[in-house]
Amino acid sequence: MSRLFRTHRGAPERRVKGGRRGPRSGPQRFARLAAAAAPVRPSPLSERETEVAALVSRGRTNAEIAAVLHISAGTVKTHLTNIQGKLGARDRVEIAAWAWESGLAR
Repeated sequence: MSRLFRTHRGAPERRVKGGRRGPRSGPQRFARLAAAAAPVRPSPLSERETEVAALVSRGRTNAEIAAVLHISAGTVKTHLTNIQGKLGARDRVEIAAWAWESGLAR
């Protein structure tokens, strides 16, 4: 028996179960490390556009979004146009669907 897999020079029953594979090695640890190191996809939207998209996903009108964010309705329209361009969305429904799929809407 190799000494690498034994904790003591005694009987084989004193070996560490699983050899050198403990909580700090093996496929489970690799999976945790890979998940932790996985790059987080940044949103293609700016912070304000993200706020607008979240409100659209909740069914708010342009006027309601403008009141909540303290901006004009024209600015909301501009943000929606920019969001549609960045996401390739055709309308508010597709913006709302993207927000739900990305976990933005709650």
